[in-house]
Amino acid sequence: MRKSFRLLTLALVLALAILTLSPALAQSPTQFIGGWPYQVPPNGHFNSYASNFIDLGIYRDLQLPPLAIYMWSTGEYTPMAAASFGFDDDDNYVVTLTDGKTWSDGSAVSADDLIATFNTGYLTNWNIWNFMDSVEKVDDLTVKFNLNAPSLAVERFILTEGLRPASVYGTFADSAAPLIEGKLKAGDADFDAALTALTDFRPERMVSGGPYVLNPEDISDAKVTLMANPGGVASDTVKFDQVVLWNGETDTVTPLLANGDMWYATHGLPPATEADLISRGVDIIRTGMLSGPAIYVNYDIYPLNRAEVRQAMAHAIDRDANGFVSLGESGVSPAYMAGMSDGLAESWLSDEVLDSLNPYDYDVEAGAAILEGIGFTKDADGKWLDDQGNPLAFELSFPAEFADWSAAAENAIQALNDFGFQITGVAVQFQQHEQDVYDSNFQMAIRNWGIGSPFPGFSYLEPYRRYNGQAGLAGEAGGGMKMPLDVTYSGGEVNLLDLANQSLEGLDADAQVPLVEQLAVSFNELLPIIPLWERYTNNAFNRNFLEAPPADDPIYLNDTTADAFMPTMILLGMISPAAS
Repeated sequence: MRKSFRLLTLALVLALAILTLSPALAQSPTQFIGGWPYQVPPNGHFNSYASNFIDLGIYRDLQLPPLAIYMWSTGEYTPMAAASFGFDDDDNYVVTLTDGKTWSDGSAVSADDLIATFNTGYLTNWNIWNFMDSVEKVDDLTVKFNLNAPSLAVERFILTEGLRPASVYGTFADSAAPLIEGKLKAGDADFDAALTALTDFRPERMVSGGPYVLNPEDISDAKVTLMANPGGVASDTVKFDQVVLWNGETDTVTPLLANGDMWYATHGLPPATEADLISRGVDIIRTGMLSGPAIYVNYDIYPLNRAEVRQAMAHAIDRDANGFVSLGESGVSPAYMAGMSDGLAESWLSDEVLDSLNPYDYDVEAGAAILEGIGFTKDADGKWLDDQGNPLAFELSFPAEFADWSAAAENAIQALNDFGFQITGVAVQFQQHEQDVYDSNFQMAIRNWGIGSPFPGFSYLEPYRRYNGQAGLAGEAGGGMKMPLDVTYSGGEVNLLDLANQSLEGLDADAQVPLVEQLAVSFNELLPIIPLWERYTNNAFNRNFLEAPPADDPIYLNDTTADAFMPTMILLGMISPAAS
């Protein structure tokens, strides 16, 4: 009897323990585990308009939601923070936000946030202000963008920009308003003071309007954890309680991917790593990115500022081999060397124009003939001397942590040295490397060509604007590569920056084609930078932990930057934890 009583007591204790533990087990948060390099505080911070913002790359949409997402398979926009949008009868652009959404600080998402977003962007030289005069509040949820140059590209500027909270940036937007009205720019004392105040601003916390928020206490050197933000845009459709992102570049995340501790990565994986992951059952998603590494030069340095030197360099590098040693099947040499991806070139350029473009095939004899034609010679050791008798000896810097770009740099250096240049490679910490180029602190450098946009003009704004003295965010602007933008080519005299901006104007894509052709031909002739290859993704995707559409689903046509398919799938509820 006593033994039966003890057994009954033990059974009751075990049952009570199980009941006590069950809620905890049931409430274990579901997670998406990816990765993106970031800087930890105090260097990293929460000001999304200044350098060293903890941006989290493609995952920024999870906190700064876009108004809509462009779907590359249909050419149409899917609403996100906006309920409706479009051009009015006067060719201005009107956006109405979705009602009932809230920021993580409790404030309601409203038209004031849209005005704060774009007016503050005026201070940091957002390109949209070349096409827009003002942002006008229509009602609590509706805003009208008063355009001076309506275009399909402006629509993309507006809809894909991340929404910011007026509760954080309203003061800066207010200070920008009279500057916008007065059309004041950098150099004006009031403008410069407002920009400095914005640049120096350091919010204590991130205020998110998306389904997740990054709190300071959830940041470590190793990873960040984005917590759920109930009431944010898409908070009712996402399928994960948390998003975890590991910090670091390829060398850091490779063992995490192999061990199953990280389930998705956009990092450029070397061919050997890719093969190893495939052998472990990890899927590889391969799509065109419309961008890749290129050799940039400092135009203050002779003779790098001569087109013939850059043309000879292009012939001296086997770009097919450069792409393969860097990314295997995902490093694809551009066939047209037009300054935009081959896919965009074939969509926008006629066969006649495409056939006229110089492919700059690997041909060291052709490269040598170009240099000899401008009076360059070789010394007794087979090294090139310019027309002033100086050796072609330069440093080529590259971001140390980018495995694919580092491999591209090393291969290019070897090829150029075999050709007779004297190039020394310099590995630089990746955030510092970008800043060095913005500041003209380089001789030659590996940076990106092209960008993920269906409009070619944006690809040309990378060399002609971003890397030529106007940079991307407050605190980044410098001299860049110091390339003169007034040029002469076979089509005549043009200003390349003006031409790129003009190609983005208007609501008629057919009218933009002649401008895009001028951009492509002038780029091909002058070769202001030297594209090495277009990166196709080789994103590691562990479907043992994630349930998502198959690899042939049209969602994967989405570009991997502004319209990246992974955050898009998260926001639309197209990806979820795999079934146990």
